[in-house]
Amino acid sequence: MSDVIVIRGAVTYTITLDPGVWIFDERKIDLRTYQVGENSDTTEPEKYLAGTGAQWDRDLREGTQLPAERRSLVEERKVLEGDYGIKLAPFLDNAEPLPEARFVRIHRKNGEPVTIPLAEAREAILQFAKAGKPIRENGPVLFFLPETLKSKGQPIDGITAFELVDG
Repeated sequence: MSDVIVIRGAVTYTITLDPGVWIFDERKIDLRTYQVGENSDTTEPEKYLAGTGAQWDRDLREGTQLPAERRSLVEERKVLEGDYGIKLAPFLDNAEPLPEARFVRIHRKNGEPVTIPLAEAREAILQFAKAGKPIRENGPVLFFLPETLKSKGQPIDGITAFELVDG
């Protein structure tokens, strides 16, 4: 099975996703502690700007200090043992869907393609690690909609491509 997934179809840019490097991505989500609906009211750029602004204000008031953030060995090991996912929305945004794109067809290696509305796909989470290891069997990712993740239902697996279509 291929370790990469393609976003293609009614998009400005065809994108190739490599879930093997997402463990280093700051946007990864720990699925063991994630609450469905969490962080949905604030976008990533807004959070970044708020944090940067707060740090700037603190530096002006108190002066700059060297970073003291250091993770313990226990925390480092926890990173290597977690169940992680990442939201699909930023990747869809980078592909720049064309105006006529209204659905996402999920192509699978061993199964019928699944078609869902683009708005629902934007809410999806792609699980890329289980117990700290890449998902090899039925992978490289598992596709969860928020309600499926919340109810611990079966994800869509064996994904080879996301194709944006008009209907």
